[in-house]
Amino acid sequence: MLVSGVVAGIAAGIAFGGEWRRLNSFTLQLWPLLVIGAGLRLLGELVPSSPLAVYFIGLICIAVVAARNWRLPGAALISVGTFSNVLVVLLNNGMPYDVAVATEINALPPNNGLYVELGPGTIFPFLADIIPVAFVPVGFLHSVYSVGDFLIAFGGFLIPFLWLQASPEEVAGRHELRSTNFALFWLAQVISRFGDPITLIALTFVTYRATGSALWTALAVVIATIPNALFSLFGGAIADALGARRAMLWCDVLRVAFIAAVPVLIGAGAPLAAVFLLVFLAGICGAIFNPARVAIVPALLTPDRLPAANSLVYGSDRAVEIGGALAAGVLVATFGVGAFYADALTFALSALLLSRVVITETSRALTLRRVIRDGVEGLRFIRDTAAVWANTVFSLMAQLGRFAGGDVTEGAVLFGGAEAAIAFGAVLGSAIFPRYIVRFRKGHLLIAGFAIWGTVAGLIAIAPTFTIALGLFALLGASNVLFFVPTVTILQEATPSNVRARVFGARIALTNLSWLPLVLISGVLGDAIGVNVLIAVAGLVTVATAVTASLVPAIRDVA
Repeated sequence: MLVSGVVAGIAAGIAFGGEWRRLNSFTLQLWPLLVIGAGLRLLGELVPSSPLAVYFIGLICIAVVAARNWRLPGAALISVGTFSNVLVVLLNNGMPYDVAVATEINALPPNNGLYVELGPGTIFPFLADIIPVAFVPVGFLHSVYSVGDFLIAFGGFLIPFLWLQASPEEVAGRHELRSTNFALFWLAQVISRFGDPITLIALTFVTYRATGSALWTALAVVIATIPNALFSLFGGAIADALGARRAMLWCDVLRVAFIAAVPVLIGAGAPLAAVFLLVFLAGICGAIFNPARVAIVPALLTPDRLPAANSLVYGSDRAVEIGGALAAGVLVATFGVGAFYADALTFALSALLLSRVVITETSRALTLRRVIRDGVEGLRFIRDTAAVWANTVFSLMAQLGRFAGGDVTEGAVLFGGAEAAIAFGAVLGSAIFPRYIVRFRKGHLLIAGFAIWGTVAGLIAIAPTFTIALGLFALLGASNVLFFVPTVTILQEATPSNVRARVFGARIALTNLSWLPLVLISGVLGDAIGVNVLIAVAGLVTVATAVTASLVPAIRDVA
């Protein structure tokens, strides 16, 4: 995993504008010890009968070198990951692996002196090889790994990726997609958002196991998700006061503490209310993080790069929603309550990356009165700015059609297939559209996106088979890109930097609060008139809204 991480870091570093010649200046203290450790690891692989001491000493050598070079970004992760592997190997007389997981993906480890089967007597099983990776049929991307292995790989990635980049002064001056600054921000917010589904699924697991009540489990879902709707208005104001990067960084640091404390409280027998409180506080941090991550983009890029950046962020969001939910299911099934630790780890990695982002930002004192005043000012700015107000009203009206669709499938499997198809379409659209959308007015794209969405929704309502509907769902995901990217870009360009986060916070709050009644209404109407009819009506409403918007210059003519 270390070698693969280093290779990926070099490739990514060059891809994001790094200079490969900087490798000539790379220095590593105690590097002979690293050579010895790598040699012993290789010997263990080539000679299966090698004693466990060969593997153990090899791991120790690598961990010591990483610890000695802790100032290198990523070295501390390698050290922690390697020492965690050393610990579990030492306590269990070998590296335990989950036989069932390895068999399921056909990736049993070699029969040598390192691996032992995981069983009831295994000490620290959550540090063992229990995480399946099956991206390709064979090779290192088809195996079972430990948490330590992933820390090692990520640390190995960071060292060359950051070493190949320019100085902080040069980095701050580069406002391009292929820049270290944007790459670090993008990767940080992807990792941070990847952890969000883990919290939700792990909390529902814990709640149902403790209570056996569907009502309490539903309450757990509300506790995890409602802060974003209720507190985004003021979360954006806090992000403006702290500075967007600083707000994101501290939100992730706080979420590490809150989420990591959850399994500790559960192990101590604390009441479920205490767990709910910690998750709720983590949700408030998310309500600050989300407007900040949209508001920071214009500070990292030139205006002409915003559409491509917003497209990339949207595509990765959709991919992470699906991938994060799948990973969360695996983690909860494997770790149980320990999945919260994996979630906390994602926030820690995000904070580490954000700490390397270089931008100039100011901060001001935070008081409750000022936060409330600034949050209201975000709403007032939306109302008083013609282009922003027209865009917001149009988008909220179009949401009426979109969310009136409700649950468009029968059964969790079909619903999951539809969601995956939408995500696939969004990712594909995000990869293809950026090179073309800059040729058109943002207002035209916004209207076209909603019009296409409504038309496709109508076709889904009359699709003869679910296979055909899946293709239409993918097209639906692609149309999302067409209206999402210009919407966000219009707000970013029309909003001064000192109030941008509070404006986005107000917009997120308005959107989220409009969803709640729409979801309830769509459920009632779906039972009354049938889901297919409701989807057709939703499509018609969305198309009608788009046609009406085409007659409004404040929406249509935005450049």
